[in-house]
Amino acid sequence: MKVSAFNIWPFDMEFDYPHVFWMLLVIPGMVVWYIYKQKQDFKHINISSTGNFGEAKINWISVFRYINLSILMIGIAYVILALARPHAPIDVDEYRKKNIEGIDIVISMDVSESMLAQDLKPNRLEAAKDVAKDFIEDRPTDRIGLVVYEAEAYTQSPMTTDHELLLQQLSEVKPGMVTPGTAIGVGLITAAIRLSESDAKSKVIILMTDGLNNSGQIQPTEAAEVAKELGICVYTIGVGQEGSAPYPFIGNLTTNIPVQIDEELLTDIAIMTGGKYFRARNKDELKNIYSEIDQLEKSKVKVLDFKVNPPEKYYGFLLMGIILILLNRVIENTALKSIP
Repeated sequence: MKVSAFNIWPFDMEFDYPHVFWMLLVIPGMVVWYIYKQKQDFKHINISSTGNFGEAKINWISVFRYINLSILMIGIAYVILALARPHAPIDVDEYRKKNIEGIDIVISMDVSESMLAQDLKPNRLEAAKDVAKDFIEDRPTDRIGLVVYEAEAYTQSPMTTDHELLLQQLSEVKPGMVTPGTAIGVGLITAAIRLSESDAKSKVIILMTDGLNNSGQIQPTEAAEVAKELGICVYTIGVGQEGSAPYPFIGNLTTNIPVQIDEELLTDIAIMTGGKYFRARNKDELKNIYSEIDQLEKSKVKVLDFKVNPPEKYYGFLLMGIILILLNRVIENTALKSIP
């Protein structure tokens, strides 16, 4: 719904500072004061009979004074409405549409057996799922998809704004669903294919792994070239502490496994596509990484002129209020001016 900047009707509008409406109580206060003052100024005399006075005539001066008081009160009300900062209501459907057109995201998550290592609590995979869940919930209007990979990759969830369904699909992710291994190139190219038909202004892949590329027929750098050609920005995340990490062995027993992350490769992929590489050694660092990505992408959307806040509409209210108050003063000092 389009609303003129000089609209003087408060209907179908929203207000930034509705608490200002308490100031409207000054208006009934003015009425009480005016009635009290009229009684104080009223002069009377006692007479034995009104029979000789004829029918009472309307006192037009008094009526005009009431009208002028009403003009003043309406003017003050308009000024108060202006102070409440009115604006046209946000079209939620239009806002969602703009954001959906503005950014599409695919999370490509390594789910190989090594993701069960416990240097992130309770383990790398569950920590990654928890943090991804928070990220998804913080971007309710974006289309987000999920790709998981080991030696092969598959789309766990296509890009969707149905985040309830997406989160359900995320909760079901576990290792061993396909051939064991770590095919970073396959995980990246599968995510890029998901985004290849997107007409979004900003297309993003968040690629997460805890190991070396040891499987797949597509090299990670080749997949990165494809992503670059498609205008996709890739943020890469290496998951795991330095040295070695505890890994579940038998029952409650654990053994240490070496942490091997090809940080040079992940950095190259990020730089090649205009993204950034991050290292997550614990769950808190992983949360901070997702927060930084979240802010980087929100900044992009802002640069693309996706305005959440509609234009303010107080101009008409303020102008009308000033006009009515000035009119009240003019009438008070001309037509209603008392001659000593």
